[in-house]
Amino acid sequence: MNIFPAYLSAPSALITVSVCQEILDSEGVVEINAGQLRYVDPFGMAMLGACFNSVRNKGCAIVVRQLSANLSGYLQRMDVFHGVELVDCAHNTGARRDRSGELVELTQIANQADVGDAAYRLAKAMIGREDTNEKPDEMSGYTPYERLVEPLQYALNELLENALTHARRGNKYACVWVASQYYPKKDLIRLGVVDNGCGFLESLQSHSELLQKRHLQAILLALRPRISCNRDLGLFTDSVNQGVGLTTSCRIAEHAGGRMILASGNAMHSTTGYSGEKADAYWQGVGIAMEVSRTKLADVRVRELLPSLDNIPPVNLRFE
Repeated sequence: MNIFPAYLSAPSALITVSVCQEILDSEGVVEINAGQLRYVDPFGMAMLGACFNSVRNKGCAIVVRQLSANLSGYLQRMDVFHGVELVDCAHNTGARRDRSGELVELTQIANQADVGDAAYRLAKAMIGREDTNEKPDEMSGYTPYERLVEPLQYALNELLENALTHARRGNKYACVWVASQYYPKKDLIRLGVVDNGCGFLESLQSHSELLQKRHLQAILLALRPRISCNRDLGLFTDSVNQGVGLTTSCRIAEHAGGRMILASGNAMHSTTGYSGEKADAYWQGVGIAMEVSRTKLADVRVRELLPSLDNIPPVNLRFE
């Protein structure tokens, strides 16, 4: 039987990856003891979404046992247990109210057409509900909410579009899973984006600037502006995608008092801490965690964080 650790989260990304890999390697009915589990953040939810989906696609049933009542209700509210049997776990029977200003439930993105809606929902959850009493700025004519939501949605749209397209370079059936949650006590919004595709290294292995064929070097290269559009690799030839989603999202996190954590292959990189590789932890795909202070996010000027266009025609967006 598989056993969940106490935390499935971005700070423990390599542990989370290792647990998911053990589940993927299981045969027959996959049974998981969740009695020790105490906390799951959006990164952990997105990892579980991708993991459970792959297990179900193998034709295996998944059984989760002994999950605490509070965590069981919350994770069911976040749609984490789609197609999973819960045993000795409390079942969520409460009415679901609109919490779009606080969270985005675990969502699978299977088509390019799904990207725009997911990006908009994530942007709304990051900013919070629009204050109808807010007055427009006299110079721009836009409220603080209107000033921020469109450019933030643009950066997230690029992030998700890149994730889906790169994932399918090696797996045409790959998908992306996203989730987000606002934590008011810490004034933090956390976002998880996970795909079950080919990973950064395989996606970028032919790139001229990848000097070492290692997962960590591929992660670091992907963070550089315009690498992710890969025009030299023949991607996005008919797309307005500018290849700035990952770079800009990372800059947004840093300017909003947060961080970004990335996992791919056997490597993990945090913009504020650990960066390295671990032999017994491997994810065939990419996992991204983003954390920002909602208060500080309100003061971020996304337009100023966009990398230089380098003679590429700009996308017609209202940033101010």
